[in-house]
Amino acid sequence: MRARIVDVSTKLFARRGIDGVSVAEIGLAAGVSKANVMHHFGSKNGLYAACLDGIDSRLHAVVDDVGTGDDPIDSLKRSLEAWAHEYPDDCRVMAYGLLRLCDQPGRWALEGPVERMVDLLTTSDRSSEAAAAIVVDLLGTVTYREMARPLVEARAARTNETKPRRQEQR
Repeated sequence: MRARIVDVSTKLFARRGIDGVSVAEIGLAAGVSKANVMHHFGSKNGLYAACLDGIDSRLHAVVDDVGTGDDPIDSLKRSLEAWAHEYPDDCRVMAYGLLRLCDQPGRWALEGPVERMVDLLTTSDRSSEAAAAIVVDLLGTVTYREMARPLVEARAARTNETKPRRQEQR
């Protein structure tokens, strides 16, 4: 039951952010009462933390999947792209979390796996600051690409619908 609540919450938070979803809505979508959600997580912020814990685990797995013989930047990029494709809601929750962090400064919940990525890319020829910039670029690129995927697919569908009409007019 706890896992189902976290899964449902992650999907809802991905669509509307933590501030756009009530605990009652989460309970209804998960098929449990609001009291049951509160019993397991204590608060909406506790539930949000549980969602971030899942994302944190999956991002740690991304770092674990980086090949040792490959170029670490390319390998990390491929691992992040696979993660984003498999867990698109993680990208959205992470983006909402970053936006929320601007209004509520503090330690970022996903700092652990990000620090591991920076450590992976820091070498004698690349400072940790340069590695951090690369990690931010990679995370930003794969997250934005995944978040924009529905728009790109909708545009492609519209383009494909209009092509036959244009050819018929010729």
